[in-house]
Amino acid sequence: MNFAKRIEYSFIIILICSTIITIAGIRGFQKLEPFVSTLNSSNTKSLYYAEQMLSSISAKKDIRNFEEYLNKAKNNITEAGEAEVIEKIEGNYQPSFYGNNLYEEETISDIAELSRINRIAMEHAGYRAKKIQTVGIWIIIFPSIFIWIIGLTLLARLERTFIKPIQELNDVIVDYNSGNCMRRCPSHTASKDLQKLYDGINRILDEK
Repeated sequence: MNFAKRIEYSFIIILICSTIITIAGIRGFQKLEPFVSTLNSSNTKSLYYAEQMLSSISAKKDIRNFEEYLNKAKNNITEAGEAEVIEKIEGNYQPSFYGNNLYEEETISDIAELSRINRIAMEHAGYRAKKIQTVGIWIIIFPSIFIWIIGLTLLARLERTFIKPIQELNDVIVDYNSGNCMRRCPSHTASKDLQKLYDGINRILDEK
């Protein structure tokens, strides 16, 4: 493999590595959604506890079952406003099981509020995760695009000012050794240093 090809392949490898890193970063951010779902497990539990309390008070009339899930909800507080709502439920639920319709309606309303708080929290978490995911992906994509632009620009410039002139010089020497004594290096190239080399090679060939 000649020197010019090595340079080209080195740039290509850099660009490929940049692309791989970008893809890996994007896949990492795409995995954020299941991670948020795991974080939302406490909200899911609170919703389940609320459903069980609602079933116990409205259908089963099972105060023990109600108290069991009320205690679980009390030990699973994660959102603002939950503690206050649970405190209200604790103060009102007992009369609800002894025929007091007013307390029962208020307790059911508080349970619905507990569910609402956790549903909104889950929706907000999902929205934030989606926003972070989108921003994160673009943060990864932009540097990759920048690297590609810079890399291709440098490669094109390197090929124009160095790789092609060196290849031209090599072809002139190969042709001369093959019997083509008329071929000469171009009279103009993008690199001044290489142009001096061209002129020197041409003088040597002219003297032979």
